[in-house]
Amino acid sequence: MTERRIKGATNVAVRPGLLRGASITFAARAFALLLGILSSVILARALGPVGKGQYALIILIPALFQAMGGIGLDQATIYMIARRRDESRAITLSLVAASAGLGVLLAVAYAALSASQAYSRYLAATGVEPLLVWILIALLPITLALQILISAILALERYRAYNLTTLIAPSLNLMLLLMLVVVWRLGVAGAVVASVAATLVAVAGATAILLGVTPGGRLRWPAQVLRHALSYGARIQVANIAWFLHYRADMFLIGYLLGPAALGFYATAVGLAEKLYLAPSAIGTVLFPRVAAAGAAEARELTPRVSRHTLWLTLCLAVVLAAVAWPVVYLLFGAAFLPSVAPLWLLLPGVVSLAVGRVLSADLNGRGLPGSVARANSSMMLLNLALNLWWIPLWGIAGAAAATSISYSAAVFLLARRYRKASGATWSELILLSGADRANLVAKVTGLARQRGVPRDAVQQDPPT
Repeated sequence: MTERRIKGATNVAVRPGLLRGASITFAARAFALLLGILSSVILARALGPVGKGQYALIILIPALFQAMGGIGLDQATIYMIARRRDESRAITLSLVAASAGLGVLLAVAYAALSASQAYSRYLAATGVEPLLVWILIALLPITLALQILISAILALERYRAYNLTTLIAPSLNLMLLLMLVVVWRLGVAGAVVASVAATLVAVAGATAILLGVTPGGRLRWPAQVLRHALSYGARIQVANIAWFLHYRADMFLIGYLLGPAALGFYATAVGLAEKLYLAPSAIGTVLFPRVAAAGAAEARELTPRVSRHTLWLTLCLAVVLAAVAWPVVYLLFGAAFLPSVAPLWLLLPGVVSLAVGRVLSADLNGRGLPGSVARANSSMMLLNLALNLWWIPLWGIAGAAAATSISYSAAVFLLARRYRKASGATWSELILLSGADRANLVAKVTGLARQRGVPRDAVQQDPPT
């Protein structure tokens, strides 16, 4: 494998291929998926619909502040280090310090919000204990710093180290849930404590891993690093806020309009539907730094191919999940959670469309065009809110799921239009498998069949077009 040097960098390590990086990331995400399912089952069985809904909201409130105030420093970290790897340690340490300070400011902002009567009434309506939210709010400086550390490792394309880092928190969280929620029966409070402890250990692990993979390089003044990071992050932050609200506004509305039990059902449906996001997330994660480092020429050939393969893989998985949704919910979560099945079915079309959206967002961000992502998500966020306010009172959590699928698909359509304008790609390149794609798939199936002793003529082949 040849070494590729990045502009402005020296002593750059050999870059692994996109397929290898995506494969490693996919394997790690698959393991994280298993951990997430087990954790979700524990919470559902131990807390019931009401407790699970309350826990989902407790997690969402700090996540909202993190999305609103994070100013895109984690993605700016990826963008900057991908282009200046020899200064990766100095860039990372500067942005870790900035993120920790930002977390303190966000905690102050939350203190101001918590003093309002309207917010107190909201928490009371959902049955959430304010102290539990405060515990996670106080953790924001650590949480934001952890994002920077993980992003820096990803930007270096050290995929094994990156994925190891991302698995620390969910692995420990699962073990702590078993002890605190199942054995000691501490309920929602135990789940919050498990999340806090897992995050603290993850920060320590990420710091050790980062110091082991980053070159020292010469130090830069933090102001210089921050100026460049803020220039990129400010543009991408609008996209982050719009995406978070687009992604999670329905859960806030359900908690307030329908109560914590309905939110527990909906959170279960969302959690299962988002498991289909595993492959697109893994691929988009490694595509972003690759496009940022390599530029538009390589991306023009790579991104459409990745988009169509990811779409069809996700579509096949969605069909399978739709077929087994009822028994999966019944066996894993119990009969009490069967109201989650209908919204799960309605969420699947939107999640399938996100397979393309994740790839195109990664490409546009890597090209330095985060504003395009922001505009697509901002406009469709407004559509999502309008549909949710209209349909939740009429059809409950099924209405929220339908609204989300429609707005997701519309946002991906806008992203695809912008990507096509920037790259010159066609719609068919993004969504339809080519003759060469089909021929390669047939060849792989034939090869696997031969390895397993299946006669050659038993594998039906379609000629390439």
